[in-house]
Amino acid sequence: MAGSCNRDPEWKKAFVRYFDKEREVTGERFPPMALSTVDLDGRPAVRMVSPRGFVGDGFLRISQKDKGHWTSDVLTICTHAKSNKVQELVNTNDVQLVAYLPHTGVQIRLGGNASLLFHPDNPNHSTLSLDMRQRVWPRCETLAEREECDPARISGCDVELDVEYIREQAYLHHSPVIQAWYSWPPPGRARGADPSLYPTEIPKIEDKAEMEKYEANARRNYVLIFIDISKVDIVDLNSSTRKIYTRRGDTTWSTQNVNP
Repeated sequence: MAGSCNRDPEWKKAFVRYFDKEREVTGERFPPMALSTVDLDGRPAVRMVSPRGFVGDGFLRISQKDKGHWTSDVLTICTHAKSNKVQELVNTNDVQLVAYLPHTGVQIRLGGNASLLFHPDNPNHSTLSLDMRQRVWPRCETLAEREECDPARISGCDVELDVEYIREQAYLHHSPVIQAWYSWPPPGRARGADPSLYPTEIPKIEDKAEMEKYEANARRNYVLIFIDISKVDIVDLNSSTRKIYTRRGDTTWSTQNVNP
């Protein structure tokens, strides 16, 4: 996970700090989180997911021209286009995620709304209405060091944001084994007898034409989910502290210290 910057909200700074500390022990880039949705019968549905990171951070750069200058508080996860959670999120986009970091002694809960971005072949299925140009900000220290944008006029810098580029980068940075999984038949259905339906690896191919040829099904089935976070609840069991961060209407955040 990319480190936080001084313009990040306080909860994200804490989020990154705790996750980085946990990674020192586990070696995981991003610890798994439990995602809660509402199923089509109105009942809670929970599963573990592996977040891809925040828009702008690491390999989730906001466009092909971005050199790591931008960050955000929009979290991303991914799913198969035909998984149950897709229809659940189309029906009700309110979600919660929770992570417990056992080596750090911290529980983090995130609440917000989910937007889905499908492959361009399925544009009518996407529910992404969030204008993320209003939700990213410059990494001030990076821009100042490289002198590519005067910090005094940072607010005037143009934001070139390509959501399809972000989705594709999220897919390409999976392992070949995970990429192959997205070419499989729909999750949760009866397993077929034909082993060719379940490849265990698709080679990474950088050439776009070849990539289209060998990864067509997997790439079309890959959906990136953007979580617009509006509430964060962090409990630090080591210090017996708990803070709740709530987004205000103007995208700033309030902080409240509460009992654990």
